[in-house]
Amino acid sequence: MRRDKLSAGLLLAFEDYQEEGQEGLDTHKRSLGIVSATSDFKPTRSVVFIYCDEQADLSHLSQHGIRINQNTGSVRTAFLPIESLDVLSEEPAIHRIKPSRKLHAHMDVAPNKVNLPKFKNETGLTGKGVIVGIVDTGIDPKHPCFAGRILRIWDQTLPGPGVKEGSYGAELQEKILSISRDTNGHGTHVAGTSAGADSKYGGVAPEAELVIVKTDLQDAHVADAVRYIFRVAEEMGRPAVVNLSLGGHADGHDGTDSLSKIIDAESGPGKIVCCAAGNEGNDNIHGQSIVHSEKRRTMRFNVPYKQVGIVWLNGWYDGKGKLEVSLRSPNGFVTPYQAIITDGNPSQKYLLPDGRIEMVTAGPDAANGDHNFFCQIRGLGVGKFALPVSGGIWQLRVRNTSGENVRLDVWSLDDKGGSVFFTGKSIEDSVKIGSPGASSSAITVAAYTTKTEYKDVDGNERKVGLDIDEISEFSSEGPLRNQAQKPDVAAPGAMIVSALSADAGFPRSMMVSDKFVAMAGTSMATPFVTGVVALLLQKNPKLDSQAIKELFNKYSSIPHKAPGTFDNKWGFGVIDIANLSVENPVA
Repeated sequence: MRRDKLSAGLLLAFEDYQEEGQEGLDTHKRSLGIVSATSDFKPTRSVVFIYCDEQADLSHLSQHGIRINQNTGSVRTAFLPIESLDVLSEEPAIHRIKPSRKLHAHMDVAPNKVNLPKFKNETGLTGKGVIVGIVDTGIDPKHPCFAGRILRIWDQTLPGPGVKEGSYGAELQEKILSISRDTNGHGTHVAGTSAGADSKYGGVAPEAELVIVKTDLQDAHVADAVRYIFRVAEEMGRPAVVNLSLGGHADGHDGTDSLSKIIDAESGPGKIVCCAAGNEGNDNIHGQSIVHSEKRRTMRFNVPYKQVGIVWLNGWYDGKGKLEVSLRSPNGFVTPYQAIITDGNPSQKYLLPDGRIEMVTAGPDAANGDHNFFCQIRGLGVGKFALPVSGGIWQLRVRNTSGENVRLDVWSLDDKGGSVFFTGKSIEDSVKIGSPGASSSAITVAAYTTKTEYKDVDGNERKVGLDIDEISEFSSEGPLRNQAQKPDVAAPGAMIVSALSADAGFPRSMMVSDKFVAMAGTSMATPFVTGVVALLLQKNPKLDSQAIKELFNKYSSIPHKAPGTFDNKWGFGVIDIANLSVENPVA
């Protein structure tokens, strides 16, 4: 086993599996691409990204149950028995193996706020001839907003032979579209905002046609979905814009993660991806510290009592630095300091009286040359006897053994979806845009508030505690860890009324009718921009993401600030869409 080829998170899962068997993966499968065995005859399998020689022929690995989804490319996705990681790591053409991570799924007043009606009246653009791709929780194919305009659904959650980009799931067309359901409702709402057709709550590009991918939210499968949508659009001779209203924080927050790299590789003229900035603006998931040469620093984080089964700390710092890390429990028990390990297994386990600790401190990551360490905390006991992680204030202790000061960025992750927060001086209220919003080619969208009240289906007035015409508090802020500017632009994200899936169980307080529902988030702002991109692609199908960003930057602004000003929350500000047609810039 070449453990040096496994990224930190995947190595943690593999080590737990080797030591504890299936029970060791129970908590990992909530965040990693791990598929549990359904019988003694089917092994536990893992979804991974592999970094390899671009033209490498890896077909011979199928004899070990390893299924590679692409025949070429330097970053591919694969599905394999977890035991086969040993064989995969020994393959000379493979340089790195990273886990698929589970991402989180993050129009009446909104169009007028950005002068969309004026733009559409002056240009006559409707999105006709453009493909809008939605990678999300699915769509309600029977909703009248989408009648006759859903070309295909690749439902990755259904059994079936899959598609060219991955031999899993089922591709549906025409009369069998209704086999796929959106029981969550997020995807239907997103699709409605970008391309729904309705006289009152219609989307931005009501004549665009839709290619939908219902995903299980594994980022490797999201990458396959992006490839799929662009391939379908290319076969039809159409430009396409893909909406990704989802994201996570298990990456380096610098655009070098696997999904972002694939988005960058797939994007080009007539192939645009729009991503949500994220909804962690109010959450202290990011800690930062400057660790001076030959000094120690402590970063504190709070774990809620009796709630969390596993905690991860995802730490990144410059490849020239040398940090040693240790953990201190709320009861005062500590692990030894663990240095960078480049010879042997970089994963080390420590048993404290109040917790099980595992830390991976490997050499620099090949994708960006920086150090990435993972710390894992679990409660005592195994399997059904496992206790929650001890609640209270934990400490990440860091010691700098290099001759230079080192900036350390750490993000907290847990199996409850963001309940572990940094406290005190450890908090850094920035750098909260992770994958795939960190992609350099993606148009990354923040949310601002255009509406704070609405009337629900029962006639009750509903109000939310947000400030009108201000950036939404929940909207995640940049910049990226490498100081790249993100987000790119802000768009209406609260409270957006859009299509309601008949199969989703929304409370009546969110419904405005039996067909429409009000939601808030950067997930809602992103499809607004996706729709605008579809209009621009209708006029000029060869536009690339850089040209569109330059256009948005030129005609976007932050309230009370000079044009061209960048802000970590706003990006370059709110789009004044009417001005996009002033100079006929897309002709």
